[in-house]
Amino acid sequence: MRPNRICFSPPHHREADKAIVYRQMARAALLAALNDSYDATFRAPVMRQAVAHPNGFVKLPLGVVTHSEGRLFLHVWLTGIEDTQAHDHRWDFSSTVLRGALYNTVLDVAQADDGQAAAAPQSSIHRVVRYQPHEGGFRFDARNEGRVDVAVRPTRVVTAGERYGMSAFTFHQARAVPGTMTLVARGAPLKRYARVLTQGDVPEERQRWRHVSQAERLGYLRDALDCFA
Repeated sequence: MRPNRICFSPPHHREADKAIVYRQMARAALLAALNDSYDATFRAPVMRQAVAHPNGFVKLPLGVVTHSEGRLFLHVWLTGIEDTQAHDHRWDFSSTVLRGALYNTVLDVAQADDGQAAAAPQSSIHRVVRYQPHEGGFRFDARNEGRVDVAVRPTRVVTAGERYGMSAFTFHQARAVPGTMTLVARGAPLKRYARVLTQGDVPEERQRWRHVSQAERLGYLRDALDCFA
């Protein structure tokens, strides 16, 4: 079965206008990336290559919104597995599901001292480590930033045509139906690193991005444009 296409049918006139503007901008960004043709609305991203993100999706930079400095990306979820670790981000973002479905789980995180950590269920206690870009890839900084007690909120299912947004400082985990596509709009970085929650060791050596071929990248962009047909 073909994943759900994006659908805009809001009940109110103002919301309908917003949906039309969003649809036009999203399609324009995908076309600009596909044709490598940018104008006064979108600038080319600094890094145009698509990469395979360790959290289970291909990340395709689309462009930078000229007047707001917002950055647009297409995420193509391949494996359907859950994020390796819960994390926050370096920037605020919103994400719209173009097709498929995404399962988003927000986490409540509280600092845990030694007494609290000993009393809490071990499954809820995590270490906080840093994650940041590093010379064509990324690395973890495993210097202990402390331990936290994690509580899980109910998971929200976000389906085609729906969106969700989060602050850079909110922790979450996400997983998606294989083949799901999401259009992500994010702001400029608010901090130098993101934080990752882990209960085990993390590799501290630099890890290079695995680049996706140009043919595969173009195929994903064309598939995403099909969602607007």
